[in-house]
Amino acid sequence: MNMKYKILLKIIFLFVAISLSAQNEKLIIGRTTGKLIVKKNKELRVFGFSNSLSGQVTLPGSLIEVKQGDSVHIDFWNISQGNPVSLYSKGIDFEQRNEAHQSIKEKQPIDHMEHGFYTFSTKNSGTYLYYSPENYPFNLQAGMFGVVIIRSKKNDSLAVTKNNELLWCSYEIDTNWHTDAIMDVEHDDINKPIELPDYEPNHFLINGVATKKTRGLQTYVDRSEKIVLRIVNAGLYRNEILFPLETEVGLIFGKTNAIVATSKNKKVLLEAGDCIELSISLAEVNKKDTIIYQYIESKTNQMKHKAKISVFN
Repeated sequence: MNMKYKILLKIIFLFVAISLSAQNEKLIIGRTTGKLIVKKNKELRVFGFSNSLSGQVTLPGSLIEVKQGDSVHIDFWNISQGNPVSLYSKGIDFEQRNEAHQSIKEKQPIDHMEHGFYTFSTKNSGTYLYYSPENYPFNLQAGMFGVVIIRSKKNDSLAVTKNNELLWCSYEIDTNWHTDAIMDVEHDDINKPIELPDYEPNHFLINGVATKKTRGLQTYVDRSEKIVLRIVNAGLYRNEILFPLETEVGLIFGKTNAIVATSKNKKVLLEAGDCIELSISLAEVNKKDTIIYQYIESKTNQMKHKAKISVFN
């Protein structure tokens, strides 16, 4: 093999390596001026994340979707007046950097109209919740949270098209925490917690819609096709999701003890902040069956809300 051919092979190898490790640049904007319709003609002020100045705040906020092995860089711009904010995830190490892309050893919240820069590893595929940890749990409950999906680069039997994927991000809202009197307070001292009323949520949501209005997993005609269901518990209560007994439920990502089979159903348990990816087959499920979605107060083990969701659209 001559020298020119060797050099050509090295160039091709480097090009392929760079291509396989894609660069992902993400802009996330933290804001305190979001609005969420929780009932007909009832609008609620929320905090949240968007990816543009003109973009509306959604709950969950900006989706970060990447592939395993990608290099991810986040420019976080905080336009939340008087409210220092940073990014955190229980399952991902958000490494903070300065404008010169140098690592910052002691992580710092980002002040109003300032930029913060983060990178994180995509070595492990899965679904993760990210949020602002300042004044926990206020910023989280106010709406400053989003979802990270790291897609596996493996082509296995669980791989499906995006048409057969669903994300359910559940949370609760206590409207007494969403008043201007609380939300407009400047929280410059992050070590001084916000004084909040007792947590008594009166709205229970999935993807910004009342849980009971959530659509089914797929059409009855397509029931023979497997689907991937990602569930993220962004609330402060435990979630217990009861699937019909005939549902085939397989674990792709999450805690191995999160799925419990009983004589009546297949139960999925998610503590606050937990995430799970499920492979689901509804081939043997009855057309009129329902999924029971329950919100449980962990300390007392008391069920605070229960909703039925049709299995099929």
